[in-house]
Amino acid sequence: MAADPEPTIVTPRTFIVATPTEVIFRRLEVDDFFADLDLGPAAGADPSERVASVHFGPEWPGETIDLERRAALRRSGDADGWAATVVDRVALEAIGQVGCLTQPDADGVVEIRYATNADLRDRGIATEAGGAFVEWLLAQTGVEAVVAECRVDNAPSVRVIEKLGFALVEEREDENGRVLRWEKRT
Repeated sequence: MAADPEPTIVTPRTFIVATPTEVIFRRLEVDDFFADLDLGPAAGADPSERVASVHFGPEWPGETIDLERRAALRRSGDADGWAATVVDRVALEAIGQVGCLTQPDADGVVEIRYATNADLRDRGIATEAGGAFVEWLLAQTGVEAVVAECRVDNAPSVRVIEKLGFALVEEREDENGRVLRWEKRT
């Protein structure tokens, strides 16, 4: 997908950093832990300043990220997408996750997933972090469009997707109800 598949994306309130495999496995074992994450050059010029102990509380990674599937893909060596943890820059707290499970398809389309900790919703974090991640994706070689899906009754996700400039391209019924499919192109 990209020349640098694990960058750090920095927003005013967050670091968006690649989620290490060991963090996914650890989260499946316990609800509350700390892990050292490389926050990238924005955290400090000296490499020793870049690594920080980040708290992963029981709320992380939000409701919509399928950690069991990510763990299975990582175990099998088939994971070729990108998963990133959204970290509060001040508190060094894992507050959400953004990612895509696969590389772009033959048409250059990649689908994103995102979630924020429930106690932090309605504060603009999903819009801020999701927007930065989408812009990063659209700048990658081979990516022509980013798509996202949400249920029609998920008003917060609809608002985030609309704020990010996605266009509604489909509405359909699936096993969970009415689903909206959105797209943003380069």
